[in-house]
Amino acid sequence: MFRKTKSFNNASNGIGNSAIGNGGTNNDGTNTEPASLSSELVSHLAMLMAIVMGAMGLVTLTSTAAHAAAPTTYIQSADRAAAPGEFAVRSIAATKNETKRLHKINRVAGKKAEVRIVRNKLVSFARKQIGDPYRAGHSGPDAFDCSGLVRYVYKQITGKSLPHYSKAQYKQARKIKKSKAQPGDLVFFFQGGAHHVGIYIGKGKMIDAPNAGKHVRVSPITGSWWGRSYTGMGRMLPA
Repeated sequence: MFRKTKSFNNASNGIGNSAIGNGGTNNDGTNTEPASLSSELVSHLAMLMAIVMGAMGLVTLTSTAAHAAAPTTYIQSADRAAAPGEFAVRSIAATKNETKRLHKINRVAGKKAEVRIVRNKLVSFARKQIGDPYRAGHSGPDAFDCSGLVRYVYKQITGKSLPHYSKAQYKQARKIKKSKAQPGDLVFFFQGGAHHVGIYIGKGKMIDAPNAGKHVRVSPITGSWWGRSYTGMGRMLPA
C-alpha cells in the first residue's frame, strides 16, 4: 500500500512539472532545460533580427532616393555641343577646378563676342559714309581723305583716337597676315603704308576714300590699282 502511494506521488509530480513547463530531472540526475523557455527565446531573437533588417532596408532606400533626387548639371564645352550625357555631372560632385575652368572659358568667349560686335559696328558705320566726297586733310563728318575716314570711324565707334596720317596708323597697327584679316582691320598701300589706307570689310574688299574727285566707296584690295601696291594688313582691335 505504501509503495503504490509513493509511485502515485512521483507520477503526479512529473505531470505537474510538465504542465507548468518546469525542468525535470533525468534518470542520471541531471537537470533538463525548460522547453517553452527555449522556444520563447528563439522567437524573440527572430523578431529582433527582423527589426534590424527592416531598419537597414529603410536606410538604403532613403540614401538611394536622396542620391537620385540630386540635381544634374549639363555642361556645354566652348567649341561644340556636348553629346548626350557626356558632360553630365552631379552638382554635388562638381569640383572647384572644373568651375574655374568653365568660368575662364565663358570669360574668353564673352570677350570675343564683344569684339565681334565692335567690328560689325565699325563696318556698318563705315558703310554709312559711302558716297561722301574725298577732301584732302578732312576727317568728317561729311568729307574725308583716306586716313581721315579711318580716324573718324574708329573714334565714333571705339572712342580710340588714331593719328591723321596713314603711315602713322600703319606703325601703330599690329601687323597680321591677309589670311587672318577680319572685318574692321586696316589695309595699307604704297611704300610701307605711307600713302593709302582703307577699312577691311571681308571677302577681299575694303571701304576707302580713294583720291581727289572720288567718293567714299567699296574697293577690292587685290586685282585693282590699289592691289598692285598692297603693303599689308594692320589690326587695332583684339583678335
